[in-house]
Amino acid sequence: MGFRAETLAILTAVGNAVPPAVELGFHLCYGSPLDEHLVQPKDATILVAIANAVTANVARPIAFFHLPVPKARTDDAYFAPLRTLALRGAELYLGLIHHDNVAGDAARLAAARKHARVDGIGTECGLGRGDPKRLESLLASHVALIGL
Repeated sequence: MGFRAETLAILTAVGNAVPPAVELGFHLCYGSPLDEHLVQPKDATILVAIANAVTANVARPIAFFHLPVPKARTDDAYFAPLRTLALRGAELYLGLIHHDNVAGDAARLAAARKHARVDGIGTECGLGRGDPKRLESLLASHVALIGL
């Protein structure tokens, strides 16, 4: 079994194992120790392919997918693959908030909205591994984008 097939099989098995009474969501990531991707993605194609495959194969409802957005990506080329998302009711959350980058956060959100309905925003890879000194600033960045 190849890496892609194995990854999809694991995500599907995990999704199907979650009891229906529990909200299910998926965070997809390229891996980001020290807040940097191990691989800089060309665009969101792989993320969309994984989200669509998981959606098609998980038998229970999925509440959301959280997809990361690299800091430098405010271009249509990165977000264009989002047009082919087939999430069957799952919400799309984009991890487009980056530390001390409010203008960039807004530009990433505007670019994404050209290609998909964005239901929520977050940091690129969550808040669990980041520098605690950045928390206040990151939360302020979330608040700054709420009205856009």
